[in-house]
Amino acid sequence: MEAEPIVRPKLTSRALRRWVPPLARHLPHLVSAYLVPGRVPPAVREAAMLGVTSINRCEACQAVHDRWGRHAGLRVDELSPAEASAHAYGQRLAMAGPDAMPPSAMSRRHRRELAATAILMELANLSGNRFLPGGDGRPSLQVGDARTARILDFGMQAADRAGLHRARSRVAGRARGDVLELGVGTGSNLRAYPADAAIHGIDVSAPALSIAAARARRMDRRVALTVADAAALPFPDASFDTIVATFVLCSVGDVGGTLREACRVLRPGGTIRLLEHAEADHPAIADIQRRSAPAWARASGGCRLDHDVAASVRGAGLTIVAERRRLGGILVEIVAAA
Repeated sequence: MEAEPIVRPKLTSRALRRWVPPLARHLPHLVSAYLVPGRVPPAVREAAMLGVTSINRCEACQAVHDRWGRHAGLRVDELSPAEASAHAYGQRLAMAGPDAMPPSAMSRRHRRELAATAILMELANLSGNRFLPGGDGRPSLQVGDARTARILDFGMQAADRAGLHRARSRVAGRARGDVLELGVGTGSNLRAYPADAAIHGIDVSAPALSIAAARARRMDRRVALTVADAAALPFPDASFDTIVATFVLCSVGDVGGTLREACRVLRPGGTIRLLEHAEADHPAIADIQRRSAPAWARASGGCRLDHDVAASVRGAGLTIVAERRRLGGILVEIVAAA
């Protein structure tokens, strides 16, 4: 008799509508749960997260929080009453939804902090089950996944409406000559490029490039799009005057190899223009990024939350010509030369 398949709930638009609003309401409590003195005890917090994961069965999240729990002194086989209550609350939340009540024995502040972390864990679980390898060892997220391309495109459009388009204009809008965009994705930068720039774009996702091609047609913009890996570019040496990459270095497998390939195809006197998220300048925020980096990488398909972009650029032998840091260093724009 065959075993019943494991059912793992996954991130959907319906799940986003259900879980993102309560997470947004709890953001102040999420910050205090990690930063403010007197916060909910870390072992209790991790017990709630493991409770959520025990229902959703996100293997990647389970591995991360098993490790974090041990670091916080949590023993899953010997939970204290407070930890057992938090674990049971995490299970209730995963089954019943964001209105599940945290343990009544806790203070009001700690109940809110526990709720914030459990809701974040729920979203991380759903994301992990959607995008990470499943029980059969095969990745759920394929580079040919059209739905993922549409979701990413929607997210980028929302970020642009929130103000990111201004940074795109500074980075892509000042590209010159023959331009190669690494990780062009769905073509979010196409509108920003100068009219006289000759644009080539590469990406590993064919569905994303299909969206980019449709966008270029609507704009009446000619662009050459190729499915390719940024660490193994299919172009001769010294092919381009400008290399552009926005939110690419945070997630490529080989950052150094990608930057060296960019140097190889860059003409003498050309520039590499980058827009990336990076580790914050504020020590407390940077600490949160470092602590969250392993879970974030698993939930986001390998994105580096605490990436030191400038160090990677210098490590590849490039010279930083200009650097602009925004939002306390979380958003960084870099112009580099070989």
